[in-house]
Amino acid sequence: MGFWRATMKYFAILKDSLREALDSKVLYVLLGLTLLIILFVATISFKPLAAEKTLKQVVDGTMSAILEAMKADAQDEKRKKRADKDNPFAAFEVSPYSLERATVLRGEPDAPDSDYVLTISKMYINEASAEKARKNPEADIEALRRHFTRLEEHGYFRIGKVSVSSQPPAKEFNVDFDMEFLPTRAMRRLWLHEPSLFFGLVPLSRVDVPLGFQLFFIAQLVLSMGSWIAVLLAVIITSFFIPNMLQKGSVDLLLVKPIRRGWLLLFKYIGGLSFILLLNAVAVVGIWFVLGLKSGLWANWMLLLIPILTFFFAILYAVSTLMAVLTRSTVTAILVTIGAWFCFFLVGTIHTLLEAEAHRETQQKLPEEERIVSNHWGRSLVSGVHRVLPRTTDLNQLSALLIFSDFIAGGYLSPQQALTGDRNWWESFGVSFGFIAIMLGLACWRFAMKDY
Repeated sequence: MGFWRATMKYFAILKDSLREALDSKVLYVLLGLTLLIILFVATISFKPLAAEKTLKQVVDGTMSAILEAMKADAQDEKRKKRADKDNPFAAFEVSPYSLERATVLRGEPDAPDSDYVLTISKMYINEASAEKARKNPEADIEALRRHFTRLEEHGYFRIGKVSVSSQPPAKEFNVDFDMEFLPTRAMRRLWLHEPSLFFGLVPLSRVDVPLGFQLFFIAQLVLSMGSWIAVLLAVIITSFFIPNMLQKGSVDLLLVKPIRRGWLLLFKYIGGLSFILLLNAVAVVGIWFVLGLKSGLWANWMLLLIPILTFFFAILYAVSTLMAVLTRSTVTAILVTIGAWFCFFLVGTIHTLLEAEAHRETQQKLPEEERIVSNHWGRSLVSGVHRVLPRTTDLNQLSALLIFSDFIAGGYLSPQQALTGDRNWWESFGVSFGFIAIMLGLACWRFAMKDY
């Protein structure tokens, strides 16, 4: 019974902290703006373009090259070694194949989920070579299958029966092949779509890019800009919570309760986190739902942005809590927290740029005396500072990577691969969590020792 009573006392403090966060009028204004943005996104429609437009890029290798280049940008070291620094597609050979026509085999015309028969043409150096391929097509058919291996292995489609076309080729020295092209649901993200606003009333006819690219752009733009604004406002609003608690009269009433001061401050901290948690949940779930409903692509890993963005704010709110306890000044807490945020961003950005340049010098195998960044003392200094500061830049990159892998990369870079790749995300979370623990530990110690 004694344990139950003590537990209920702590829950009562937590309930008061949550109520204080929910009572903020700014919260409801932000929720209203968030819902308006979600409703606007819900008016965006996506119309599939002609099948030949998309399948032409699949056949000539453009789509595969783009995805491989993006995978390289997402930490694929093996592909980086092969790619030319000025041309990200230099590692890929020019395709000998071209699409002549696409005929619906099963399903609706121009639909991403329909099955097609593709007539694919291959040019030979002379008529003798072409005639040889027609009589003994096994090797050429196998080569054609290998041409699509990269996309097929990653689950965008399956290749069915392949045979020499019964129709004469349209071009001299060419041989046409009929190939069954059987898309999976993942093919929808690569299909070219035309977007429009306000349920089709305002078509954006000049935009014809893969659906996944459009969804990535929308989600990244709305969530990244929205999260920055929400975090900034949350820093300002929650900075009042601790100083208000420490005002004469309020703090006297709290301290007479049989609750340890450290737990009292921690529950106030958790109550402040509920402010940004609610905003994140509404925004991320809302965007996830409307984009999934409009496109048919459900980017479930995007929901991880809720704890990631909340953790991002937890870093800043730990700084605000310490400053509020030390100074009992709302203005000081706001200014120091925003200054710390800028410092974390600056160090993270500089560290990323220096490491990228050092990696480039290593890849080019420059002599030690010519490696300017790799051996510079400034890089060691920035790396040392970056090692102990919270990794807010890493959290931003992780958020973008999850959206990218869910909407665009698909099998080329799944969210599981993004989380378990060369980058040690657990180190980033561990260092950041350690920083939060230190800030809150100092705040609780000061709160417990000070005589109010």
